[in-house]
Amino acid sequence: MKLLKFFLALGILLNFSNSNAQQKETSNQSILNKKQSITLTYAQQDVIHSKILNEDKSINIFLPEGFHKSSERHTYPVLMLLENEFFHMVSGVVKHLSSVERMPETIVVSLTDGAHIPKLYTNGSDFWPKDWKQLPFGGNPDPFTAYLKEELFLYLKENYRANDFRMVLGLSTTSIYPLHAFAKETDLFDVYIGIASGDILGMGYKDGESFIDVFISQFEKDKSLYNNKYLYLTSSDSDDRNGSHKIKDNLESLEKRLSSYRSPNFKFISKTFPNEGHYDLALPALHEALNMVFPNERWSAKYRDIIEKPGTAMENLDNHFQKSSTEYGFKILPRAERWNSVNRLSWIGPNLLKQGNAAEAIEVIERWVEYSPKSTLALNELAKAYEANKQFDKAISALEKIYKISSNLDELEWNEYQTLINQWREKVNKQN
Repeated sequence: MKLLKFFLALGILLNFSNSNAQQKETSNQSILNKKQSITLTYAQQDVIHSKILNEDKSINIFLPEGFHKSSERHTYPVLMLLENEFFHMVSGVVKHLSSVERMPETIVVSLTDGAHIPKLYTNGSDFWPKDWKQLPFGGNPDPFTAYLKEELFLYLKENYRANDFRMVLGLSTTSIYPLHAFAKETDLFDVYIGIASGDILGMGYKDGESFIDVFISQFEKDKSLYNNKYLYLTSSDSDDRNGSHKIKDNLESLEKRLSSYRSPNFKFISKTFPNEGHYDLALPALHEALNMVFPNERWSAKYRDIIEKPGTAMENLDNHFQKSSTEYGFKILPRAERWNSVNRLSWIGPNLLKQGNAAEAIEVIERWVEYSPKSTLALNELAKAYEANKQFDKAISALEKIYKISSNLDELEWNEYQTLINQWREKVNKQN
């Protein structure tokens, strides 16, 4: 009887415990009830037909955040990625660095099926099977190169305002094409990046002839081919196997043999990366490569310091960015808008107005409107600046443009704008 009472009590306790747990679970479910699920899209895929290759080609495209709001004056460099696996990572790094103005806003294009690469001799590389005198894959890369030159680059220019500053990035096997292009197609890209590429560097088109030999031969023939070019090659120290140092030796050999050609017109890095895995290397190497091309001292512009120089604010900003444009060969513009930073026209202009400098404020804000013609905020600030300068007719025109371009003004907001416009029209009539 005592045993029966024990089990009855235990059953009641367990039921009570389960009931409490269920109540808590139900309570938690009600607190965490999903109300909405939204798919976030940050990139797109275009399928285009190549007449040269006679096939459809899929490309993933990441566009700068301000692409659809910016004026036609904004053009963008292209970073072409040959290893689609890293598209998210590369796009994220580019988005972040460009958002803090450590590099220009850039289009990232990933070729989903990679590049057509030449067939190479392994030259004794111990990274591949020993019986591979040649890689068992590869062929004639020339049709693929023609596809890039005559079709893809033109497509990006016509549809996405791409400019002629181009970067190419390959990892491991896909780094073969950047090395090939650097050796044979020097007008194709401005920046050549090969990550986990140290073994490829020792291979070549001929038995016993490495890419290193071909590079040096090209520089000896005509080093002007490499004016304003950048080369970044690296591998992890873990890629050297069985006590071999062939990959390290390849990278050090290129550094030694090419160092006499290093100059302000040609920058390169050839190094072994310590304490990283073969593909783990992708993130730190990409950051280092981009910093070589877009160094901090050139790209972290301090707008407030720039406008303090003799001359007007907009003249000084234009002069600063014109120097960068000349150096890189494409038009670089001051940033119109930027998150949480004073280094933007949308902060400089209104701040000049607060200081009582309406004339310079108008010049800066007008440029902001020119760069961001669909920005109602820019037009609103421009109207304030015109009002402060007693240019009421121009202020009215700016406010009227807000209504024309805005699809989300409610009736109350539009009535407020209309009231303000009417008040300023009265002021204009009194002046006349």
